[in-house]
Amino acid sequence: MTCRTCLPLFVLFLLVIRSATGLAGEIPAGPGGYTSGVRPFFQAHCIRCHGSDVRKGDITLHALNGSLTPGPGLERWEVILDMLKSGQMPPEDEPQPAGADRQAVAQWIEASLRDGVQQAAQTAKAPTARRLTNFEYQNTMRDLLGFELNLLANLPEDPVKPYHFNNTAEFMLIGPEQMDRYLENARRAMASAIVDPGPPQVHRTERTWDPVDPPERGMQLDEIGVYGGARRYSAASGMGLKSWPETGEYRIRVTAAAILPPGIEEVPLRLVMGYGGLDRNQSTLQIAPVGSVQLRNTVDDLQTFEFRGRIENHPAEPGQVTEKGQQPSKMAITPQNLFDNGRLNDRLDPLEAPRVVVRSIVFEAPVADIWPPPHHTRILFASPLRTSDPEAYVRAVLDRFLTRAFRRPATPDEVERFFKIYEIFEADFATLEQAMRETLAMALVSPQFLYHTTAAPDAATRQYALASKLSYFLWGSMPDAELLDLAAEGRFDDPAVIDKQVRRLLADDRSRDFVDNFTTQWLSLQKLQSVAINTQLFPRFLYLVPRGERAGTETPYRPTIRDYMHAETVGFLRELIRRNASVLNLVDSDFAVLNEPLAAHYEIQGVQGIELRPVAIRPQDHLGGLLTQGSILVGNATGSSPHPIYRAVWLREAILGDEVKPPPADVPALADSAGDSADTAVNIKDLLALHRQKESCNDCHVRLDPWGIPFERYSAIGKFQPRIPPNGARVRGFRPEEDNSLADYQDYLASINTIEVDAVARVPHGPQVDGLQELKDYLLRERKAEIAENVIRRLLTYSLGRQLTYRDRFAVEPLLQQAQANDYPLRDMIVSICQSNLFREMDSPEKDE
Repeated sequence: MTCRTCLPLFVLFLLVIRSATGLAGEIPAGPGGYTSGVRPFFQAHCIRCHGSDVRKGDITLHALNGSLTPGPGLERWEVILDMLKSGQMPPEDEPQPAGADRQAVAQWIEASLRDGVQQAAQTAKAPTARRLTNFEYQNTMRDLLGFELNLLANLPEDPVKPYHFNNTAEFMLIGPEQMDRYLENARRAMASAIVDPGPPQVHRTERTWDPVDPPERGMQLDEIGVYGGARRYSAASGMGLKSWPETGEYRIRVTAAAILPPGIEEVPLRLVMGYGGLDRNQSTLQIAPVGSVQLRNTVDDLQTFEFRGRIENHPAEPGQVTEKGQQPSKMAITPQNLFDNGRLNDRLDPLEAPRVVVRSIVFEAPVADIWPPPHHTRILFASPLRTSDPEAYVRAVLDRFLTRAFRRPATPDEVERFFKIYEIFEADFATLEQAMRETLAMALVSPQFLYHTTAAPDAATRQYALASKLSYFLWGSMPDAELLDLAAEGRFDDPAVIDKQVRRLLADDRSRDFVDNFTTQWLSLQKLQSVAINTQLFPRFLYLVPRGERAGTETPYRPTIRDYMHAETVGFLRELIRRNASVLNLVDSDFAVLNEPLAAHYEIQGVQGIELRPVAIRPQDHLGGLLTQGSILVGNATGSSPHPIYRAVWLREAILGDEVKPPPADVPALADSAGDSADTAVNIKDLLALHRQKESCNDCHVRLDPWGIPFERYSAIGKFQPRIPPNGARVRGFRPEEDNSLADYQDYLASINTIEVDAVARVPHGPQVDGLQELKDYLLRERKAEIAENVIRRLLTYSLGRQLTYRDRFAVEPLLQQAQANDYPLRDMIVSICQSNLFREMDSPEKDE
């Protein structure tokens, strides 16, 4: 037993013993160096928490023997190396090793790991089969057919895992039900792509509206689903179609103008088509957008605007069976005034807001500039062989189609196999068009179409696989003719060719799909739409349906503030690529991508219209980078209050590249873990401090809480909020039906927000920061290499379609060094990734046994 007076000496003795493992310079390579230098270091600083008795973080070190041979054990060594180099281990409250000792051990692990990776590179790599994601499938069908056909509604949703990409073999499997859906889609696609012989019957509906009273009132705000339904017999009630074809391209011509109050330069007009018009029960609403236009012309200058699309993409209301028999199906075209200045909850006088005047709508389908349309002749092209040698013609059609569908030249065996399939269908159908629809549908459910090429048996095929790899990375779709021509010429081993093509692909509009898909999955933006907003606390944030079965819910038939927030983040990434700006702008920037509703939400002046565009911001705007964007702040909150843990997890996972494990199932909630003391907690920061007093909670929260607390000055709806109501205050709520004006609402907020928000925290192994701006400054000063490396690893993971492993560690280093030399330009990063050996490898490594 140690006496009380001797205890300090005893503790000092232990500290001396623990620090007496100083390493003399460099540790010798190999197992000998492990025994003489690394193992004593682990015993002094790590084994107590990561040994046979205690396994914090599921990492154990007691069984390591210093042999870094290829296999799962190398992944553990990589984690240890990252912890040592980042300074995250040992924890701050434990005695710290000398800097030279830490560096020596890290250098030994890194050198040994590099040797292990080189040995692993000599082992066989098994190709990893993965199907097209739904996103890739939809885009590929669009580019293969030459028109957009909505096929996703008939497919099961792809899995979603926060902060991970779903384009990996782990997720992209195919089951029997899915194959049935693919076949249904393929038959539907071919029914639309290949038309019957002879000109079609053209369906036409036209309607004209006269002025209600002079001057023309136009479509007002109470007719767009914000305040109520549409006036009967006005253009806002839409135009029912007399008839329409099952397939084909439609053309809609709208003659319209705008009534613009002073200071407003345009008003958006959108057309939707489907059933359950805006003046009917919203629970039956089934519509799809046709298109939109910004009206700047007045009623003295009526103009006609043309929209085109596919009739197959618009739902028709099935005809009901009544006493009079089967009633016809119904479909209508409905115009919408989408004016939104972010303050529609002010109950604006409809006559003081911009209005839309619709004079006429004309619908025609099917239409084509030439008949048969190009999507038909691209498949069944004109050739004398069709009459002189029908079998040769069918083989030529198959060869051309299969080459495009398989993203490489079709082999003679493949052409012959599908020719035999055609012969089977030919016996059952009267025309070549009918037999070819079924035959090509079979090609669209073949592995060569549905799966990515992951292995290249020869040099020529490898070139086509590289072309596909580029296009599916940057377009989410099949390669175009230019990429395939370069593959045929064997040009993709030339870095200059890749440089030029990457920049071309990124400049193409199809890259918008890549940016949206990549950004949404990387930043886990899908959470934004699922957060239930507390409309009692935030009554002005959403536009709610005023009546009917959907009353009180967010309007489903016009863009919402959450849609704009999602688009803001995607548009911000797109703008960084366009500018070739530094990835450090992800943390802080001098611009934001806004439209008028978003600008009103963030209280930014001078932005008009619903089109998003880059807007210069000032420090007092409290914006810049991703950390202050509504998609992040709302998606990582509860709908009632900020949630520092959600936001901390997002920051560590999405920005710093850490992997934060979910809490164990038996971990209590914040209030439960604090017990009776929870009632005295002034704010969330105090509640978290009480939560950390539980040993089972402290290990994780001590590394999480400091990253989330600086976000506390941003509310659950993503607004800068330096003051909040006092704890326990009963907030009466703001009732829009009684308190309509924005000024009234702001006065109300000022009356209840009386307590200053405490957003001070000391980041792990770093300084104390007060609020988000100081946290941003710290990240840009001390953690920029980690942030840039995380972006590179995310882009690599997405582009390769697999998770990175220890094998890839040393392939990332030169990419980071190259980016660092130029201050991390984002577009150049993407080019470097596509030029790297890692990207141009065609085999994906299997998990080591």
